[in-house]
Amino acid sequence: MKIRIDKLQPHPLNHRIYGYDDNSDLMEKIRQSGYVKPILITPNYTIISGHRRVDCCKKLGIEEIEYEIVEGDYTRLLEIMISENQYRVKTNTQLLKESEIYYEIEKKKSYQRQIETGKQNLGQSPDESKLTYLGETGRTTEIVSKKIGMSESTYKKGRKIMERLKEEHDPRILWIFENTTNHSVDSGYKLTEKPIGFVQEVIDRTGGDKYKIPSVIREVEQEMMTQKSNLPPGKYGIILFDLTNRHTLNLLQTTISPICEDDSILFIWVKTSQLESGIELGKHWGFRYGNCLVWNRDVMNEVSEYVELLLVFVKGSPKTIFKTHEGSTEKPPSVKEIIEIGYPGWSRVEIFVGEEIDGWEIW
Repeated sequence: MKIRIDKLQPHPLNHRIYGYDDNSDLMEKIRQSGYVKPILITPNYTIISGHRRVDCCKKLGIEEIEYEIVEGDYTRLLEIMISENQYRVKTNTQLLKESEIYYEIEKKKSYQRQIETGKQNLGQSPDESKLTYLGETGRTTEIVSKKIGMSESTYKKGRKIMERLKEEHDPRILWIFENTTNHSVDSGYKLTEKPIGFVQEVIDRTGGDKYKIPSVIREVEQEMMTQKSNLPPGKYGIILFDLTNRHTLNLLQTTISPICEDDSILFIWVKTSQLESGIELGKHWGFRYGNCLVWNRDVMNEVSEYVELLLVFVKGSPKTIFKTHEGSTEKPPSVKEIIEIGYPGWSRVEIFVGEEIDGWEIW
């Protein structure tokens, strides 16, 4: 059977859950095949499944469409509407909006279970107003999280996001929360804990480009971290930093760009075990590695781990006073002695350079 499209009305929750999708691919398939899968409607012509198909037919000038009637109470029809969209590619926000419907459905089912249990235990109809969902909330979140394909912990974060969205009416803020959540539910959750000034700053910097959101959030976070670190005022050509008693984890969330001249030199003191971290930090702050100096704190030994390195980084084209020493290239023989003691019996070779020593191959 067919029905005129102009008699149909969309379900009021369809747009709230799924919004308006780009249906160009579906419309092209209908244009080429001429086939439209029958839609599902209620006896009063409300669309339960097939909103996108109806929209495509309207744009193609198709006036009638095949349909099937589905009946049931409000809850049953909602379940059908969502289940009919189970194979649709959905964003995280759409899944969480579906979860709101599932949650209400499961709460009602839980409520009915408790009513039946109350009747059986009391032998009479209980006062429904006094029944609670005690003991069922955890079960409900578990069921809903499985229905939308999220872990229960992720779904709980998603519920916090949905609570925040219900409080908001500014379309720009709704946009940033929904698109951040689509990138990552965890990111959307963290954004709900940010002050409104932070959120508005991110919105302004993205310029309406949703793909910039993750990088802009990181950028604003780094700047706020820098402000909290009380950087000195002004700009400097020489920056000296001691990393020997610090960890780089938090420092990699900061920037020193505001205090650096265009041509500047950065010195970072590191322990030998911090060499890789020190170079990573210098590059993270926008400098390129140039050289290093060694402070030998163990003057009694020719070879020792008891040293610190002063890494030298540059930005722009600053004048440098550090030059390569053109003296002897002969290395202390005690290095090989230490290796032999530490790794007895291991086969050894020195490649490219070196004089022949018993127990060492040279190449």
